[in-house]
Amino acid sequence: MITASPYVIKNMSRILEKKDLIETKEVFEKFLMRYENDEELRVICDNFMEYISTRDQEMLSRIRSKLEKLKNTRKLGTHGGTELWYRNRRPGVIQCI
Repeated sequence: MITASPYVIKNMSRILEKKDLIETKEVFEKFLMRYENDEELRVICDNFMEYISTRDQEMLSRIRSKLEKLKNTRKLGTHGGTELWYRNRRPGVIQCI
């Protein structure tokens, strides 16, 4: 399963801070289609679509904090962790360990 990298999530956070709902919605939809199997990202995007209809500021702050938490989690997982996407493509490295 391919998940969104911390750089993608950082980009989503940056776009969210611009407060342009149309552009943010387009970016969220684009990444949601690209990473359709990423359940954590799907929950955040669904929350954002709900925010668009309600405009609840508390929900927006929760979305921001979830994005930040997910970005940090993904950073830890991909910087030398077990979630590296190329793990199976480098059998020599795994044999040495």
